[in-house]
Order: sequence, then C-alpha cells, then structure tokens
Amino acid sequence: MNVIFRVRLLLDLIAVGLIIACLAYWWLDNLTHELFGTALFALVIAHNIFNRRWYGGLKRRKLDATRIVNLSAITGLAVVMTIMLVTSVLISRELFPFAALDGAFAVREIHMFAAYWVLLIIAIHLGTRWQVVMNACREIVGLSERNAFRTGALRMVTLVIIAWGVRSSFEMTFGSKLMLSYSLDMWDFNESTLGFFLNYGSIVGLFAATVHYGLMLAKKAK
Repeated sequence: MNVIFRVRLLLDLIAVGLIIACLAYWWLDNLTHELFGTALFALVIAHNIFNRRWYGGLKRRKLDATRIVNLSAITGLAVVMTIMLVTSVLISRELFPFAALDGAFAVREIHMFAAYWVLLIIAIHLGTRWQVVMNACREIVGLSERNAFRTGALRMVTLVIIAWGVRSSFEMTFGSKLMLSYSLDMWDFNESTLGFFLNYGSIVGLFAATVHYGLMLAKKAK
C-alpha cells in the first residue's frame, strides 16, 4: 500500500470525526464549529480530487449492487453537501458575516437537518467500501494472512457496535432528526462528552455494517 493511499484513508477518518464534532454544536463555540465545518469541506474536496480517476472510469464499469448503492450515496452526498455549503455561508457569524442573512431561522434548521443526512450517507458510502478499508487496516498493522479466530473476534465486535448503534439511534433520536422532526433531547456535555462521540460513532458503524453485510448477502443470493 502506498503512502498516498494511507494519507487518503487518514483524511477520510478525520472527515468523519469532524462531522460528528460539528454535530456537537453546544460543546463548541461558534467559531470552532465554523472552522471545523470549513475543514470538513476542504477534506471533501481533497477526497474528490484523490478519487478523480474513479469518476473518469465510471462509464466503463459494469454496475452491480455495490456500485449502484455507492453511486447513489455519492450523488446524495453531493446534493446534501451543497445544501450544507450554501446554508453554512448564509448563517455564518464568524468567517463569512458579510454573506449572512439576518434571522434565517429556517436556514439554520435546514443546515442542521442536512448535517444528519451527511452522517448517514457517509456511513452508507463507508459500508460500500468497507472491505477496502479492512484490507488497508490489515496491511497497515502487518496482518498478511487471514485468521479464523481473529475474524470471529472482529465479527463479535461488529455485533456489539451494531447493538450499540441501534440503542444510540433511539437515545439520540436519530430517526426523528432525519425526518426533519423537532427533537427535544439535549445532550449534557458536562456529564459525558465521550458518550456523545461514541454514540454517533456507533450509529456510523451500524449503518456501515448493515450496508456491507447486506450487499454481501445480496451478492451470495445472486
């Protein structure tokens, strides 16, 4: 594995972390939130630059279930990230105050709701690329051969993440937030900051694992 691919993988993981950090708005001050959001957009641009050959070869590839889901996720992500970009400029108080609208309550709501969809779509995208990520991690730590015990242990860990993700989805009212419904929950960062990140991290793991194993079953059934 070359160094560039490792850098790309690291940047992608940082991007996921930034998304979750941006959701923790009440833990951050507004300036930090806007800086994290700007860094996220920069990483998304870098991700697309690194993967520009993928777009160029799209017409030559045969579309199977995995590629259809991945292409749908990328298309959806492009739409939602565009909404995020436009709304972030319109409500900016620190970095782009000259472009901000007065009031703009509805714009803030759209920005917030879009953020949760970004997290979901990235989890789906990650699920379509999960085997690539696992192969890269295996190579980084020097595990060249498959091991039945290690595979079983990792699957048990995955089951724990899925179970935690299901629980966290209800605790964080993730479904309501995706449906543009108001949620009265407010995370107490004074009580637990780590719990917030673990909950949303498990939600990402839940959807990524569901997509990955769902596509595996679809492939076997075919």
